[in-house]
Amino acid sequence: MRRVWALAARDLKLELRGRAGLLAAFFFIGVVVFILGFALGPNQAELRRAGPGVWWVALAFAGSLLASRAWALEVENDTLDDLLLTPGSREWIYWGKFLFLWALMMGVGGVTLLLVAGMFFLPLTRAPELLLTLLLGGTGYAAIAVFYAGLVVRLRARDVLLPLLVFPLVVPVVLGAVKATLGVVNGAEMAEVAFWWRLLGVFDVVYLTACSLLFPWVIEG
Repeated sequence: MRRVWALAARDLKLELRGRAGLLAAFFFIGVVVFILGFALGPNQAELRRAGPGVWWVALAFAGSLLASRAWALEVENDTLDDLLLTPGSREWIYWGKFLFLWALMMGVGGVTLLLVAGMFFLPLTRAPELLLTLLLGGTGYAAIAVFYAGLVVRLRARDVLLPLLVFPLVVPVVLGAVKATLGVVNGAEMAEVAFWWRLLGVFDVVYLTACSLLFPWVIEG
């Protein structure tokens, strides 16, 4: 467990120092949110209906940029082989990279929520429910994205292949997150919103378990 925290902390320190991935993600999110905001406006009711979808679509695309950064740091610093030569099983590498991407997704997702709430009239009075949805949706997305980012890390076309591999598998997570967010924003019955939260929780457990078990074969293949 100590190696997992150390790897995630090192990657976060390098990313915050360089800021290349974060700046690209925030720039992309800003462009998407502002273009869709002006294209769909100015009707407040229509903007509020579109807000949950805009939040999660922007976050999903930005997440693929951040996932590639999880492994690009190893390629740029030529430390991938050193990481793989560390004694012991390889699962801890997956969990370290997952924790790195998860932390970035939570931070970027929170900032994006504020931006989308401002332009699409999402009620921040329901912030606890919205943040719970971000926690569940971001976990499932990060579990899949960091796994496939490791799969293509040695390929030259990894930046092109990663979204093509990730997006088909994260569709259930993004769809469930949009439905839960829409229910929270529209003031739906808590039982209806809780159904989507439970579904996201199941996806998280399945994706994290499958990816951590398959990762040693993938990274050494």
